[in-house]
Amino acid sequence: MLSRSSALSGALTRRLVWFIVAIALVPTTTLAARDAGGRLFYIGLALYSEQWSENDVVLLGDKLREESSYRVVPMIASNLHSRGGRFPIADDATILSFVRTAAAQAGPRDIMFVHISTHGAPYELARKVGEGETTGLSSHALAGMLAPLASHPTIIVVSACYSGSFIRDLRGPRRIILTAARADRSSFGCGAGNRHTLFGEAELKAFGEPDRSLRQIFTVIRLDVAAMERRQHFPPSEPQVSVGAEAAELYDAPLF
Repeated sequence: MLSRSSALSGALTRRLVWFIVAIALVPTTTLAARDAGGRLFYIGLALYSEQWSENDVVLLGDKLREESSYRVVPMIASNLHSRGGRFPIADDATILSFVRTAAAQAGPRDIMFVHISTHGAPYELARKVGEGETTGLSSHALAGMLAPLASHPTIIVVSACYSGSFIRDLRGPRRIILTAARADRSSFGCGAGNRHTLFGEAELKAFGEPDRSLRQIFTVIRLDVAAMERRQHFPPSEPQVSVGAEAAELYDAPLF
């Protein structure tokens, strides 16, 4: 079992406050100029301190801003650098601040999109900040952090080995959950020098085509991941999906 860590420094607290204030201003300024659909609150969490983890969440956020029919409100945290990075650290305080800010600001036409990229084990995600030790975030703890989003239509993407095990604790009637692997399978492409994971690469391609539903996007992702795994002689990761009882319309709408 991975250990846990805590405590924000004063400097990080000041950075986080500034970042949240900046986010709060976005919906009423630059995003107000766009008139397509509602808003998409994009919470991107790069939990591991390697470039592929940050690339997966940052570049998908960019892709959604380009292609989605929603006005995207980006909230991104990354553990790639322990200090001086582009984004705040993806610790508990940051995640909770993002979630609470999004839940408080969201209106009836808005949706949530939580995107996580890291290493994983059954029911646990790895977190590593800079050169620090690796700690863990359990599926139960993550579910608690995301609880304020329960009343909002929410897409949750977990890109990690064994990420299918997170469906049990994260699922809800208004949630769509996509995972990079089955509960008992590894996912691939998370080597230290990689630009993207295989799942992250497939995501960027699938979300890059206009007027697709999540159902169509997930089908393409599964096919592309399987093809890349065959070429590289990896066993199938078998990405998974869970669609809540009240989320079927969102899953089939051509929103991306």
